[in-house]
Amino acid sequence: MSRLKENYQVDFDVVDFTGKLSINGLCSYMQTVAAKHATKLGINFYKNGEKPTYYWILSRVKYEIDTYPRWEDLVSLETYPGGYEKLFAVRLFDLTDEKGELIGRITGDYLLMDAEKGRPVRIKGATGPLSVLDFPYEGRKIDKIEVPEVVLREQIRKAYYSELDLNGHMNNAHYIRWTVDMLPLEVLKENEIVSLQINYNASITYGVETKLIIGKNEAGNYLVAGNSLDDSVNYFTSEIILRKNK
Repeated sequence: MSRLKENYQVDFDVVDFTGKLSINGLCSYMQTVAAKHATKLGINFYKNGEKPTYYWILSRVKYEIDTYPRWEDLVSLETYPGGYEKLFAVRLFDLTDEKGELIGRITGDYLLMDAEKGRPVRIKGATGPLSVLDFPYEGRKIDKIEVPEVVLREQIRKAYYSELDLNGHMNNAHYIRWTVDMLPLEVLKENEIVSLQINYNASITYGVETKLIIGKNEAGNYLVAGNSLDDSVNYFTSEIILRKNK
């Protein structure tokens, strides 16, 4: 029960213009298998309950893809607890191809929030069903991402009804969509995403206008940030690492 594997055939609705599984499609798989696994473990908490005791927040996530499966390929996504890192509960995902070979990884840092107090719940020393998470995480940490200092382009976007989740916030998959949409099409035609990390710093709700900015860091990787129009609030930061198409 500490692990759950789901099998998928890559369908038309989760591929992009290259015919390969998109990061958004992989995110959809991730959300589905994570929710099912949390239910099996007895730790599936949502904020939309009438009087929820706890609810989960995805605070940071990193996608790393070695090989992209194509339309109609068979793949599997397996998830399991990674332990705790400070206040985070780390959830890990392994993406494998039809032969069982590892082709991608996802690391997610989640916060379990006390609904009444509005503060994170400490996972270390947790009892009951949460005790399955009570061991230290020993993998690679997900770092902070800075807002780009040099801006290459700006765009204003607004969160709409179709982008909301059960909590009334913009679903984390759409932050990915907003991030990737900031890349020029010419860049995406010549390159594919080897790594995409998003740090969720504040919730975007219905109708909120967000200023998206894109720049680069010293390593030459793209940075995307979503700020309030007056720059007083940073909703998210992300980093994209590219490689030439195989």
